[in-house]
Amino acid sequence: MGKEYQGWNEWEAKFKPKTNHFRKHDEQQFETYGEEVDYVRSLDQRYVWTLVDADLSTLIVAGYSFVNRLSYYVCEVPWEDEDDYVLLSVEEECECYSEEEDVLVKRNDNWGDPECDKCEGAGYVTKYVD
Repeated sequence: MGKEYQGWNEWEAKFKPKTNHFRKHDEQQFETYGEEVDYVRSLDQRYVWTLVDADLSTLIVAGYSFVNRLSYYVCEVPWEDEDDYVLLSVEEECECYSEEEDVLVKRNDNWGDPECDKCEGAGYVTKYVD
């Protein structure tokens, strides 16, 4: 069973993501296409992590993943279990969230109140882990 790392800082300190040498800026993410993904695919998968957009959360998962991928990371330290992951953020229901049909019709199919200062009508608030 894999380990969950809490937030970017814990994961970064342990696995030490490398700088993307294809770019001029100090970026650590590698693209999902072209020469960058070719490079990532050529590596030992134990050094690769995938940033994914999951249901109501953003994660970094161990290995090369294709589904819901946003980008890749290449690290100096290999992961220990293919089920390891990093929880970066979670979408939580706002206090104004509603699934009631009459409320949704009134809000033009918005889950949240358009006047809400917390979610601005989205119905969800992003909570970042760190």
